[in-house]
Formats: sequence, structure tokens, C-alpha cells
Amino acid sequence: MALEIRPYREEEAQAFLRVPAIVFGNYAGEDQIRARGDIGIRPEWSLCAFEDGKLATTYGAYPLVMRLNGAKAPVAGVTVVGTLPWYRRRGHLRKIMETDFKRRYEERMEPIAALLASVAAIYQRYGYAVCSTAVRYQIDPRMVNFAPTVPKAEGTWREGTPDELPLLERMYREFTKPRNGYLHRAPVIWDGQVLGRQPVAGNPGDFGPSLVAVYEEGGEPKGYVAYAAKFFEQSPDNAGPGQRVLVRDYVWNTRSAYRAIWEHVKTFDLANRIWMNCAPIDDPAPHIMLDPRELDATHRDHLLGRIIDVERALPLRPYGAEGRVVFELRDEMCPWNADRWALEAGSGGATVSRTKDAAQLTLDVSALVQLLFGQASPSLAVRYGRADAAPDAPLALWDAMWRTEYAPFCPDWF
Repeated sequence: MALEIRPYREEEAQAFLRVPAIVFGNYAGEDQIRARGDIGIRPEWSLCAFEDGKLATTYGAYPLVMRLNGAKAPVAGVTVVGTLPWYRRRGHLRKIMETDFKRRYEERMEPIAALLASVAAIYQRYGYAVCSTAVRYQIDPRMVNFAPTVPKAEGTWREGTPDELPLLERMYREFTKPRNGYLHRAPVIWDGQVLGRQPVAGNPGDFGPSLVAVYEEGGEPKGYVAYAAKFFEQSPDNAGPGQRVLVRDYVWNTRSAYRAIWEHVKTFDLANRIWMNCAPIDDPAPHIMLDPRELDATHRDHLLGRIIDVERALPLRPYGAEGRVVFELRDEMCPWNADRWALEAGSGGATVSRTKDAAQLTLDVSALVQLLFGQASPSLAVRYGRADAAPDAPLALWDAMWRTEYAPFCPDWF
């Protein structure tokens, strides 16, 4: 077997498209593949495994910008990872990742990789770890009621118009500026995932284009919700509500705007379920609802992250307290990370440097990325066995250092 790892070439674009179509269950024949236009992943953003000259495994990474505790961070958004069934269990993906990690380190490309996995277990073998949790709500709109002490929303709603995308983008930027894990959205995300003009994997059913409602207080826009309704079923006697309302995106820049979003979807009298498929773990809904169990909230692993270059990755985010921690890092696939490091966080930012000082904390790179995103604290990592601390380790200080203002979360697919 001759194995070649390289980007696909322009003349191989259709072969590149065919692999994820088969792997993710979207294959509908060669005519469909030929009819596809721009595949989204440029050749220079790809790496593929060719076995005896045949395309076996695809891999791509968008150059993304993500908020890390309010700061902008360059992140490689890994996507279209898949191997054709007759080439599996041969280590092709590991070879691709080793090649990609080394290239990004040597060429000083994005020092962090992130992805949304169909199966998280696949990627945890390569130093990734779950870095955020997503919450899904399914609630009957008649059960949307608020605790008595939650202030009422005093603003008004109006329908958004197709030419108001710049307004939505402005509200989104304000909303995400202090947050953690949100992307600087490309037009394709707005067009497909928010406005629903293209089918998006991961959303149940084809709901069609979104309606957008804009919430205003004193004539100033303070939030929006993008949603679509679809008829699913009625009771056996064809009576009662049978719609589902899919909330695709929402932004609230005042606390009353958040309540107003729920008040708006409560008005769908023909719906028996409001689906909000992607909310962060610190979303306010369970804390303001009169009967929070009616949300039928379910939790799942969401964003996975991987540190490629620890020296450049850790200073990208602000830290919650000043302090210093010396840690011993294990990293099988990125040996340049496997060393003893000192992280110093102060009012002017953070620095990371190699050191000979005694390690206070010992951990794997997969645990470190959870600390970086704020998915776990150092004391929690020690408690559940993903890190070891020296007997006199100042865990309370480290917890304060690694704290993030908001829970890590990314509502967008890539």
C-alpha cells in the first residue's frame, strides 16, 4: 500500500465531495455530486489520504476567529473528516492529523483546533477534549411561564426585513463580544444556519427559511430571534395544535430581551413544541421559568478543542486573576508541547514559557484545553483524575485564574 498525504487538487474536487457525502449518509448518486457547486473547503485548507492513488480520507479546516473569554483567537475549524468504508482502520486519519499539527506548528498557523464531532470518542484519541456543553429545550408553548419575580419585558416586537442583516450582525457582535466560544460569523453561516436559506445538517427536518423578529426598547433594537415553523402532526381526531417551531438563533442584549424572546414564541398557538436545539449551559431559561422541568432540557457534548501550540495558545485569552502556575504537559502527537511550562497571568496579559521549576500541576493536553476554554477548573480536573496537583498546590487561585465570564459555547456548525 502506497499512502500519500496531501491537499486535494482542483480536478479532484468532486472526488473530495463524494467522501463526506458517503460517510455522513447524504449520498444520492454521482449526479448529485456533479451538481454541487463550491464545496466550501479550498484545496489549501484540506489534507487528504490517498491510498494507491485513490482518495480514501478527507479532512479540512476553516480559518476561523473565535471569542475566548472575550478575546479574539484564531482557530482551525476542522470539518469534513471521513474515510470511505473500504479504507478504514488503517490509521489514515492519524497520519493526516500528525501532518496537520506539525504544519500548523512549524508555519505558526492557528494554535488551536476545534470541531463538532459526530462521535466524540474518535477525536479524544488525538488530544481533543469536550470543551463545551449544548442544551436542547423542547417545550409546549402553553407551558412557557415565568417565576413571579422575573421582571416583565417592556419593549415591542416587529418583523425583521431581508435588508436588515447588518443590524442583526451588529446586535450579534455586541452580544458575543464578552462571550466565550462564539464565532465571527461568515456570510455562509448567516445565510444557511440563521436565515435558513440552505439545508443545514444537524437541524431536524427541512423547516425552510427563517422568520426574524426584532425586539426594541425605546425604539432601539436590543435582541432578535430567528425561527421557522413546520406542521408535523395532530391528534388522531385531527384536532389541536400540530406545529413545531424551530428556534435557529437568538440574541439578547438586555435581560428583558431574553424574557421577551420566550414571550414571543409563546404566542404560537398552533404549535405543540418549541424546539431550541442549541443553548449554552449557562442559558437563563431554567432559572426564570415557573416550571423549568417543562423545558425537557437535555445536555450533550458539543464543541471539541485541541491545543496545537501551547506557547501561543494560552496567552490568547484573558485570565480571571493574576497568578503563576507551573505545569508539566503530556502530549503524544505534538511533542513540542510535552515539557514543563510556566503560565503567568497579570493585568497586562499572560505569558507562557518553558521552565525548570518544579511542576505544581501535571496533566495531558486534552485536560489543558478544557481549562483554556473554561469547561473545567483545575480543581475539578484534579478531582476527576485528569490532572495531578502537588500537595501544596494553590488550587483556589488557579480556579480564579482560569475562570471565564461565560460558559464556553458555539451555536454554529462548521
